[in-house]
Amino acid sequence: MPNISFSMAMLTPPPPADQVVAFLLHPREAASSPLLGEAQRRCREAGLGAVVVQSTPEEELGAFAGRTRLLVSVGGDGTLLYAARMAGPRGIPVLGVNRGQLGFLTSVEMEGLPDALSAYFEGRCSTLVRPTLSASLLTAAGTPTASLPLAVNEVLVRADDFNVIRMRVRTDHQLVGEFDGDGIIIATSLGSTAYSLSAGGPSLEPSVPALVVTPLNPHSLGHRSLVIPDTLDVSVELVRGGGTMAADGRVWRPLLAGGRFVVGRGPHLQLVQPPGTPGFFERLRSKTGFGTVLKLEVDDLGEASPAGAEEPAPIPAPGG
Repeated sequence: MPNISFSMAMLTPPPPADQVVAFLLHPREAASSPLLGEAQRRCREAGLGAVVVQSTPEEELGAFAGRTRLLVSVGGDGTLLYAARMAGPRGIPVLGVNRGQLGFLTSVEMEGLPDALSAYFEGRCSTLVRPTLSASLLTAAGTPTASLPLAVNEVLVRADDFNVIRMRVRTDHQLVGEFDGDGIIIATSLGSTAYSLSAGGPSLEPSVPALVVTPLNPHSLGHRSLVIPDTLDVSVELVRGGGTMAADGRVWRPLLAGGRFVVGRGPHLQLVQPPGTPGFFERLRSKTGFGTVLKLEVDDLGEASPAGAEEPAPIPAPGG
């Protein structure tokens, strides 16, 4: 079976009459927004229903899951991650609308939502297919006790309180090593610009089929991030101490000494990209400041100084 973690353009088929577009709103987003109303009107013009899910999204979307052609998340990256957890296992495409501060994962601003929907209905959008993660929590004897079906950015364990924990990491039936520190992150390429980046990990272009394994504050100068193929599972055993597992910023399970979890591939996530959606490197520059240079101004003496910097006050002469 071919690897489909790379970008794929997907045409939009004609909709059956009973299909709907679901709008997942951030709790603080007004359902009466004029732009949201216009977006729903565009849906009806295309022959689809439009439903808003906000107060109990999982229950509300569950009622329409079999009929949902597109899930529109209106909020920030956190809202999109929440939408992905519901849409990914069901194979529903997601269109991310930015109403937050960063919006690294979202595709359009709120003002562009109606036109983005029209482009989607007319087949002018592309769909990026991205791999996600799944995880299983195991006892010391290897018995599964809990499973996590989908994480978009990362799965991690972090030490409780302020204690150092020791982790034994394996992949491809090989011992990677043991790490003393605050925890460890296993991130997707798409999630490499999230928590892993803040912890010193590399930025990967999202179509790269890889995982990033990043120790959190390791007690060694030699421990750095490791990039491995995303076809490999990663096993993490907690040798000493106690920690908490989390996925995409949400607490999942406690992990005690002797416990182990395995991270592997989850269901693919479909992200809708309207025409004009900024590419990865444009986002990296605009959202993180990567690739920007310090602009300097050259004074009359040919000396460079930061743009906008004020000339320092002269030092008074002795006795002046």
